[in-house]
Amino acid sequence: MTATISRDDNPPTLPPAGTLFGLPELAEAAATATRLEEKHRAMIDRLEAAIQKQGQDAADSARRAGFGKLDAENAGRKMGVKARADLRESSDNDRWAILRQLDALASGLSASEALWASPVVALARAGIGSDTRTNHMAQLSGAGPAELKTAAVLAVATEDRVLGAAVVALLDRMPRKGRAVSPLELAERLVGADVRQARAAIASVKQAQQRALNADREFASGRRNATARIASALAERDIAAMEGGE
Repeated sequence: MTATISRDDNPPTLPPAGTLFGLPELAEAAATATRLEEKHRAMIDRLEAAIQKQGQDAADSARRAGFGKLDAENAGRKMGVKARADLRESSDNDRWAILRQLDALASGLSASEALWASPVVALARAGIGSDTRTNHMAQLSGAGPAELKTAAVLAVATEDRVLGAAVVALLDRMPRKGRAVSPLELAERLVGADVRQARAAIASVKQAQQRALNADREFASGRRNATARIASALAERDIAAMEGGE
């Protein structure tokens, strides 16, 4: 029996189940992804060198046998194509073992990516379920704009993220015109740097996976993919901007 989705069903709005990683775990994930990509790249480089050598050996052998320059070069190209097909098949398991590890690493960050989506999202979980946050919410539940602004200033001055989360939650319930403080600015002041660091680490993992996959496709086909290389360069520029706090 095939399951169907009725028109009344809503599409999923939550990420797949996963683990929420903090900054140390995300940094380690990025370092692991880098090591795996470097391992894959070293393997590809060895294979490409072997292909080039076999092609060159075939061309040299043809020249020694008296073939002309064009015929010798053609013999080298043919040997290169054959060598690539042979090495592609013989190295398939080893290459994809690394690619699968990178895929698992990147896929496991889906929940973390959702919960580090922005400073407001990240701040919203500070102290959630704790007595401290519950008390802050109760004390400020009837506060007006001026009192909430004072609480926001206090949260920034003392770097109290739980108080800041309570203020943002209450501001979110108010009409925009009635807010004396911007939730976005408050969240940026309290957790903005952490969010940029987290998102840069997540992007680094994904980019390491994509670079390895692009390199593997180029090895398999024997052709450079200029579009993928440009996209990769742009992604790396964005990561550098996040790491630089821009």
